[in-house]
Amino acid sequence: MPNQQAPANSPRRAIVVGTAAAIQELEPRLNTVGILVEAGGRIIIDDANARPGGFEGSLEAMVRHHRPDVGIITLPARFSTLLNRLRTVLRRLETPDRFVPVLEDLVDGVGPRNLPVIDPSDLLDRPARPLDHAGIRKLCHGRRILVTGAGGSIGGELVRRIATYGPSELILMDRSEHALFEIDRQVARSHPGLNRRASLQDVADRAGTLRVFETCRPNVVLHAAAHKHVPLSEDHPREAVRNNLQGSISAVQAAAAAGATTFVLVSTDKAVAPRSVMGATKRLAEVAVQRFAADAGLATAVVRFGNVLGSSGSVLEIWRREIADGGPLTLTDRRMTRYLMTISEAAGLVLQAASQASSDAPVGRVQVLDMGEPVRILDLAHRFVRANGLRLHEGDDLAGARVGLGLGIVETGIRPGEKLVEILAHPGDELAATGHPAIQTWDGRVPGRLEVEGLIRLTDSIDGTSSEVVIEGLRRAVATLDRRSISATMEEETEIGRL
Repeated sequence: MPNQQAPANSPRRAIVVGTAAAIQELEPRLNTVGILVEAGGRIIIDDANARPGGFEGSLEAMVRHHRPDVGIITLPARFSTLLNRLRTVLRRLETPDRFVPVLEDLVDGVGPRNLPVIDPSDLLDRPARPLDHAGIRKLCHGRRILVTGAGGSIGGELVRRIATYGPSELILMDRSEHALFEIDRQVARSHPGLNRRASLQDVADRAGTLRVFETCRPNVVLHAAAHKHVPLSEDHPREAVRNNLQGSISAVQAAAAAGATTFVLVSTDKAVAPRSVMGATKRLAEVAVQRFAADAGLATAVVRFGNVLGSSGSVLEIWRREIADGGPLTLTDRRMTRYLMTISEAAGLVLQAASQASSDAPVGRVQVLDMGEPVRILDLAHRFVRANGLRLHEGDDLAGARVGLGLGIVETGIRPGEKLVEILAHPGDELAATGHPAIQTWDGRVPGRLEVEGLIRLTDSIDGTSSEVVIEGLRRAVATLDRRSISATMEEETEIGRL
C-alpha cells in the first residue's frame, strides 16, 4: 500500500504508537525535524493493556485511514514482543517504520541498542594458558587434517587455528550446509592459498563418512561433531546416541580404514559420572574411540573440558539477547558452578593435547584440561552485566529493577540431566602431569572388543525404538549413569547451598 509522495518541503505525516509519556516527550522533537503527527494518529499503550495481538487491528485501520509517510513506535524494551508484531504490521502495509527507544531504557542501558563487544576472556579471573606452538606446528604442518563439526563453535575455531600452521590440506566436514559454507568462506578469505575441501556429510552416516575419509586420506582427524545441549538430548535420546556415540564410532573406524595416524575426540566434563543422556553418550564415545583406535594402532587424544564461553547457544549469547529485551536475566540455579574456558583457549589446548598423542600411551588415557577453579554462574552473570555498563538487582522486585535498581534475575530451576556441580575427574582418580602445565592425564579402564561391539549393537537398534528403551540401554551401558530426581540430586549436593 505505497503512500503518495508528499509535496516538497511539506512536513512528513506520521502516526505514533507508544506509552503516553514517551509520545508526549517525543512529539515536540519530531516537529523540529519536520515530522507532524496526524490528528487521531496516536495509539497509547501501557502495562495494563499491553498484550500481543491487542493492537494490530487498530494499527492497520489507522494506517489505512491516514496513509502516513512513516509509522513511529516508542515503547520500553519490556514490550519487545508487541513491538515486533507492530513493526510487522507496518511493513506488511508498506509503511516505513521507525523505532525510538524510550528515555528510561536509554538511561538504564537496556533495550535495542549497540551493545559493547565483550571479550569472554575478560569474564574469567585468570589468564589464558600459553601454548607450545612448535609442538602444534609439528602436528599440523604439511599434513592432511580433517575436522568434523567444522562449522560449530569449537570445530570452527580448530579450523581457523590449524590454517595458520600450514597443513598441506584442510578438510572441513559438517552436516549443516550454512555452517559449512560460512567456515569455508572464512578460510578462503583468510588463507586463499591453502588447499582445502568442504564436505557436506553427516558423520553418523558410516558409509558416507568412510567415502569422504577414503577420498581425502587424512593424516590427522579431529572429531568435534556432537550434540552438546543437555536438555535437548534428554528430550531426544535417539539423536544424542546417533550423533555422539554412533558418529564417534563412524569417525574413528573411517580414520583407521583411511590410514590416518592420529585421532582426536573432543569430549566433555559431563562424561564424568554422567547423569544426563548427553554425558552418557560422550562417555561411551570416549570408551569406543579408545578401543577402536588402540586396535588400529592410532595415536589418540581424548580431550575432556568444561563449558565454553561464547559458543553458539551458550549462556552469554542468551544473556546478551535478554539485556537487549530489557531483562530480566535467567539463571538455572544461583548455586550452580561450572568450569569455564573461552573458545579460543579450548581449541588451542585441544591442539596442544593432540600434539601429545601417542600410540604407545595406555589405551584408556584421557587428557583433562586445567580450567582453573569452577565459577558460580551467578558471579558470571554479575561480571557480564557490569561489562555491559549495568548491574544486577538480586531482589524479587522486578518492577523496581525496571526503574533503575538494575536488571532483575529469574531462576528457572535445574533441568533434567543437569548437575549443580560438574567435575573433570572422579575424586579418587589420580591425574598425572604432562609436558604442558594445562594438560593432565587420567588412565581409565577400557572394555574389550566384544563389549564395545555391544555398544555398536546399541547404536544400530535406535531407529524406531522408544526414548525409554534408549535411555535404559544407556543405563546398562554406563554403570555410573544415574537419572535420579531433581530433589535427590539437590540433596546430594547441599554443600553448594553454602556458597
